[in-house]
Amino acid sequence: MSCILRHILVTGFNQRSLSASHFDTSLRPILCLFIFLVGSVLESRVEAFSTMTKPRILCLHGKAQTAESFSKKIGGARRKLERAFDLTFLDGPINLEEVSPAATSDSASDAMPLMNTGKGWFLREPLEGKQGEYRYIKLAEAMEYVTDYASINGPYDGLMGFSQGGTLAAALATSGAIPVRAVLTAGAPHIEEAFVAASEWVATSGDIKDMDIGLAIPKLHLAGETDAIISVDSTDELCQRAGNGELIVHDKGHLFPTKAAYVDQMVQFLKKSLEEQ
Repeated sequence: MSCILRHILVTGFNQRSLSASHFDTSLRPILCLFIFLVGSVLESRVEAFSTMTKPRILCLHGKAQTAESFSKKIGGARRKLERAFDLTFLDGPINLEEVSPAATSDSASDAMPLMNTGKGWFLREPLEGKQGEYRYIKLAEAMEYVTDYASINGPYDGLMGFSQGGTLAAALATSGAIPVRAVLTAGAPHIEEAFVAASEWVATSGDIKDMDIGLAIPKLHLAGETDAIISVDSTDELCQRAGNGELIVHDKGHLFPTKAAYVDQMVQFLKKSLEEQ
């Protein structure tokens, strides 16, 4: 933009002012520098205004990912989403390299099986004497971590999350802990403890919310038909629990879809949801 502006200004100036016989040509370098600087300032102002006017989406990665790895992993989808939205990718508070393997093992709530690297939002522990049953820990800390970040760096218009990041996003929005207008998840399971923790966090914070408002927030959930980690049924349960949701089943596994057709649906959903409110 600034290159075009500078070209127009310089060209016009050359054709009009610099052709005048009475003009001091020794000033030409100074004036060209002045035009360059004006163009640069205008460009930065236009870019800043463009970013400020885009709806803001806070993005929560899956387990064993980081903000950076999630952003890169969904590069194709991210680039298209960023044309219309300002995306912020947040790191989870838990460093999985410092957590015992028992708390990071594979389960229906894990974003990546048997991986003790990257970050996480919450953990699970096996219930003694109950095969295949677990309790989830660090949920309250996750709620506080994300709400604190959003209150300082927000406001945000929407939440987007993958796997356990999607579960957290849905619970935060439904409880009213973070006042957003749209939620987008992919490969996210239903974990009732997350919704309980979100409601308790809101209650203890002293800022009681109307749950009906959170349930009414439009939500789009994507699930993989061949996902061996998070079943379609679990994401469907999340869709029903979080309220006002739509479920889209794609033909891939445990991933955030980057095919154009699915990304277009995401963009359309977010635009419609954010424009209608």
